[in-house]
This record gives sequence, structure tokens and C-alpha cells, in this order.
Amino acid sequence: MINTLKNTQFNFLFLGISAAMPSFALGLPFGLWLLSADVSKETLGLVTVSSLIVALNFLWSPFVNKLKIPILYRLLGLRRSWLLLSQIVLGFLLLTLSFINPKDQLTLVVILACLIYFFSSIQDIALDAYRVEYDKYFDAENLATIYQIGYKVGAFLIGAQVYNLIGADNWSLIYLYLAFLMFALPLVTIISQRVDELESNQNTFNQFLSAFKDLLQKKSVITLLVLIGIYKISDIVLGPMAASLYTEVGLNKPDFLAQKSYFNFAATFVGSGLALWSIKSLKINFSMFLGAIIVLCTNVLFSFLFLYPTFVNFIAINFLDTIAQAFTAVCFITFLVGLVDRRFTAIQYAFLASLVIIPGTLMKGSSGFIASAYGFYNFFMIMGFLGIPAVCLSYLLYKDELRWNVNNGLKVLSIALALIISLLSLVDSGESSMQLNDKLIHFSIYTILTYITLIASRKTNVFVLLAIILLLGISLELAQSITGLRNFEYMDIIANSLGVFGGFVFYFLKKINLKKSF
Repeated sequence: MINTLKNTQFNFLFLGISAAMPSFALGLPFGLWLLSADVSKETLGLVTVSSLIVALNFLWSPFVNKLKIPILYRLLGLRRSWLLLSQIVLGFLLLTLSFINPKDQLTLVVILACLIYFFSSIQDIALDAYRVEYDKYFDAENLATIYQIGYKVGAFLIGAQVYNLIGADNWSLIYLYLAFLMFALPLVTIISQRVDELESNQNTFNQFLSAFKDLLQKKSVITLLVLIGIYKISDIVLGPMAASLYTEVGLNKPDFLAQKSYFNFAATFVGSGLALWSIKSLKINFSMFLGAIIVLCTNVLFSFLFLYPTFVNFIAINFLDTIAQAFTAVCFITFLVGLVDRRFTAIQYAFLASLVIIPGTLMKGSSGFIASAYGFYNFFMIMGFLGIPAVCLSYLLYKDELRWNVNNGLKVLSIALALIISLLSLVDSGESSMQLNDKLIHFSIYTILTYITLIASRKTNVFVLLAIILLLGISLELAQSITGLRNFEYMDIIANSLGVFGGFVFYFLKKINLKKSF
């Protein structure tokens, strides 16, 4: 067993569990714990902003990348010594949390959460650098897949056991149990293989500057960094409200949560397996684009869970959402590893990983207020809108066209319009009836969408594009009838279809004029 962990990639299964323990402890159980103590969803959203500490880990990553812990460094090396220290401290912090009552000591709970996030960030810095350097022995996508499976074991399978054995109302025992598991994981760190660590002779500040200078020299770096910053923004902002939604509609029962965890664990293998296949067969850039689309769709599905809060829907939607999360996690880790210079492993990866978290973390403090103002249904629709920029930029990544020009702008505009129209068609607008001007709006937006799509996609068969847009217009009207929030009308389908025809006519006339000019 020891030799297996030491000489193969399967130690990352357990290291993934270690990385997941703090996230799980401050995730859904943490939200349910605070809500059970009569903390409002607005306050819950604000409390979760403390996770910004994780997003700022690049500020102290140079120290973790260079500072040698006495004795531990000689025994374990740079990465594993920091990993071991953070694991032990996290165990004690979770143990302390088990003795706290949030109803009377909310401030202390927030302080402990901040400390957990801080040492979790140190663990992430050391672990990410260790994984990047470990790919000397194994493929990066394989390591990412095994790590992600381990992460989900910590998040779901252990979570299921927590809910089954203890029950969701005995929070002291839950955090005591999590602390016990955290104390067991340093053994894996100790027996894991030591890697060749590229240590810099530069001082910490110069090393920090060199790492960023190297990163900024990459092709289309600004667009690339924007993509990284917005790629998971909708998932992050949505997170705190999941517990509130389950509580609101009565889905926060321990047996429901346990069953969800089991199904989500299975979904992890599906999502990770699909990601591994996609990366190897369809390449990483297309996989990133596909992941952005999947995440947007699964986030919107939670709106329907609010409308139809049955156990089957609860399991099915979370199952699909977990597939999406596992898929994007493997793709994203692989993508980031490919960007990192081995001379600055810990610094660059920590910065890029932080960039993923910062925008969403800053915004999720408002999640409770948005949900209160617009309702849960529209809240998750808004999360869909937040995912549109990620889909657009990842499309340019897939086409290897991150440099902006007119043609790229038209392609992005076409995709954005299609997604905006789709989501607007499903938003609960409170309308009671449809008027003639509504049909004109339907006609106009589909005319614009069709025209822009056709001129932006010159190499694609025109009739295929027309068929796709027609199908979109019909399916959205049918979806409206499923929600029960709007009335289904055949005239809307006719107006959409006429708009598609109108867009084609404008495109055709422009094409004829160009030929004449030539």
C-alpha cells in the first residue's frame, strides 16, 4: 500500500480528499448550519465572502515557494513540508469549530472560517505546485482526473457518511468527524514521493516579479486572463444560495442530502471521464468551450428545481451539475498547468487559480440580496447570464483567435445574442398577456440574430444555421409552457420564424450587392 502511494499517481486521490475537506466543511454543511441558527440568506452571502482569502493566495505564494520550514524541509522537501503543516493546522481549526455555536458566536465562526480559508490556501499552493512538478512522471490530464475524483470523494462520499451517521442537526459531531479525517491525511503526505523542485536563487520579491513578467509575455495575455477570471464566476456566485434554496423548498432533509452525495459521487466519475476523453480526443481548447456551455445550462436548471422541488428533480439536477463541475474542473486544471512555467510553479499557478476565484467571490456577497429581490427562480436565470461571457471567450480560445478583430467580434456577438434571447425567453417577467408589439419584438430579435449569425459564420452551411435558429425559436416557446410562468402562443413561433426568414433575406440581399460590386 505504501509503495503504491509512493511510486504511482494514486496518492493524488487522497491528496484531492485533503484539498476538499476545508471546502466541504465551509460549503453546503456550513450554509445549512448557519441557516439552522436563524442566520438570514443575506448574511450567509456576506459571510461567504471570507473565502476571498483563498483567492488572494498568490500574495503569499512566493513565501510558500521559497521559505524552508526547519526540520520538515530536510525530511520532506519544500512542497510536502508546507502541505503537512497546513493539514495539521486545518485539523485543529475544524476541531475548534465543533465547539462553537453560531447563534451566539457568529463573529468567532467567521474568524475561524477565515483561518480555515487561509491555511486551505497554503495547502492549495503547495499541492498545486507539487502536482505540476509531479507531471514529470505522469500525464497532467491523468493527474488532474485522479485529483478531481479524490476531491469529489471528500466533497460527496464523506459528506454522505456525515449525513447518514450523524444527521444534519448535530453540527458539533459533524465538525469533530471532519477534524478526525483531516488529522489522518498527513500520513499520505509523509509517504508520498519527493519530487524534483526547481528552487530559485532570487529573493522573494524578485522571484515574484520574474514570475509575473514571464506570465505577461504570453500570447493574447489580457484576453486570456479575462477568460480565466470569468470562467467559473456563475458557479461561485451561485454557491451560497444552494443551501438557502434547499431550505426554502424543504429539500434540506439529511436523507435527501445523503442520497444527493452518493449520486454526485458517481457523477464525478462520469464528468471526469468525459473530460479526460474530451481533452485527449477533442483537445483542451474545445473542451474548455464545451465546459462553459455545460456549466451555464446546469446553473439555469436550478430555476426549475425551485418550480418543481421534488426528490427526483433534486437528485437529477444535482447529478447533471456535478458532471458539469467535474468536467470543467479537470479541463481547467489541465489548461492552467499548460500555462505555468516550471521555474515559477507555485507563484504562477497560485495567481491563476486566484484569478479564477476573485471576481466570483467579490460578487457572491450580493447573492442573498439578489435572491431576495428577484426570487430564486430569476436568481438562477441571472447566473445563466453571468456565464455568457465565459462561453464567448472560450469559443475564441477554441478557434485560437483570442486577438480581437471584426470577424471575431461578430462571432462572439452572435453567440451572446443567442444565449441572451434564450434566457430572456425563460425569465419570469410577470407579464400576464402578449400584445402585438410583443410579436414585433420577437420578429426583430430573430431577424438580427439570424443576420449576424450568417455574416459571422461564412464557412458554415447557411441552411444548417437557419435550421438551428428555427429550432431554437420553437424550443424556447415550448420551454415557456413547461415553466408555467408564461402562456404558450403559436403566434410567437410564427413571429420567430418570420424573423429568421427576414434575417436570411437581408443576408441574401447583402451577398448579391457584394457580388455586383465585385
